[in-house]
Amino acid sequence: MKTNITIKQIALESNVSMATVSRYLNGTVTVSDEKRQQIEAVIEKYHFTPNTHARSLSSGRTMTLGIVIPDISNPYFYSLFLEIQKEANQSGYTLLLYNTSFRQNDKESGEEEYFRRLIQHRVDGALVLGGQIDLMSPSPGYLEALNRLGDSIPVVVMGHPVPDSSCHFLQPENGSGVTAVFHHLYSLGHREIAFLGGNAGVRITEIRLTAYRSLLSLHHLPENPDHIVLTDYYAEDGYQAALRLAGQSRSFTAVIAANDNVAIGAVRAFRDIGLSVPADISVASCDHFTAGEYSVPRITGIVRDSALLGRLFIHTLLRNIKKENADFSLTLPSRLLEAESCRPLNP
Repeated sequence: MKTNITIKQIALESNVSMATVSRYLNGTVTVSDEKRQQIEAVIEKYHFTPNTHARSLSSGRTMTLGIVIPDISNPYFYSLFLEIQKEANQSGYTLLLYNTSFRQNDKESGEEEYFRRLIQHRVDGALVLGGQIDLMSPSPGYLEALNRLGDSIPVVVMGHPVPDSSCHFLQPENGSGVTAVFHHLYSLGHREIAFLGGNAGVRITEIRLTAYRSLLSLHHLPENPDHIVLTDYYAEDGYQAALRLAGQSRSFTAVIAANDNVAIGAVRAFRDIGLSVPADISVASCDHFTAGEYSVPRITGIVRDSALLGRLFIHTLLRNIKKENADFSLTLPSRLLEAESCRPLNP
């Protein structure tokens, strides 16, 4: 079957105009389902592959998007990336992924260099999902590099807005997960509720700590400094945090973990020192991951729609690339998954 079919021949055989075929291939304007199916049938018949180099020369676009992620092994970022990748592919874009392996105290993560490379590779737009932008005080060099990137191409950032930046910012964290988990534990009779995981100086941690402290105040419960142990967001951090917590205080009856990774590590640590979850300690998570469904016990936690969040980020970026209005507030639904890691406190 011949494969060097032209756009003109595709238009003739699919009974649409050449302009419609061009719009479909470039992804510049939405094409009706009927016309799209006609075009795709011809493309599939002839195994047609567009010349992306020629298309980029004519359209001024490379049909490539950059995405900068601090840790692709983190289930949160991995699920976001998969959804973004799927949506990008459906829109005809290729992703250029930079995994920075960012850590809070690591000054060599190279994010500024990755921003420079995105400009150098002439990507059509970029997503920045976490990293130094998560810190309460990102470095001046980082902010300068981020602003330079935003001045060069459309950029959507998951994080707190930076004043006078050309980037578009979306912040999904508002502390509602902590509120839901705290109220659940409170309804089960728990009053000595600890907080584990997350880093001091990281915005998401500070937002959640503020919510946690506000809830203690709302319910007229004293704040015990020994009940707050900040480490990081991984299982080993939850393990160490739980050991520190148990070594500092034995009055707590429940734990709010930063995410399921931290919760799983905490459950293991409690077991290693002779405490059972949930018989002795109830554990709940602010961020539910799939792994939490296979731990023993299954982790109670907040389920967030990562697929919707991923689609929201990529659609916002694509609208910005097309110079369409993409200004809106970010409100994502979430729900409490009641599993096996919490129980009512005996009266």
